[in-house]
Amino acid sequence: MNIKIKAFVAVSFAASVLAFTGCSSYTEIARWKSNTAINDGEVPIASFVTQNFSYQLLGFIPLCTGRPWTKGNEEVVDRFNVRLFADEATIDNNLATLNHALDVAGSHRISQLRITEDDSSMWSLLLINRHEVRTQCIILKPEASESK
Repeated sequence: MNIKIKAFVAVSFAASVLAFTGCSSYTEIARWKSNTAINDGEVPIASFVTQNFSYQLLGFIPLCTGRPWTKGNEEVVDRFNVRLFADEATIDNNLATLNHALDVAGSHRISQLRITEDDSSMWSLLLINRHEVRTQCIILKPEASESK
């Protein structure tokens, strides 16, 4: 009977980790074809959003995390990239993802940068804490001297 309990606990833990990994990382660049000016005549060329989650048991033991996007599909969509037993949902990692996205977009000019962090543990009976870091901005058209 003791073996059954251990097996049940192990299977339950694995199922929980797999259930959380479905939304541990998301990054997207949405390119625009618009000449509508914002911010004193600057033209946006894309929007950027990256969102990373990390899950911790009892608030400090890392279970799984989203991995920052810094390579791969250059048209982006790096969804559900997961690393087990780590915590990579940080503002620094999201800014590294933003920097890479700016390289891909061909401009390092942004507007309306917004970074939010959120912790939530109520949905899991206080056993599992979810930490979310979300970064979003508008990528602006490069200046004439930048694009040469």
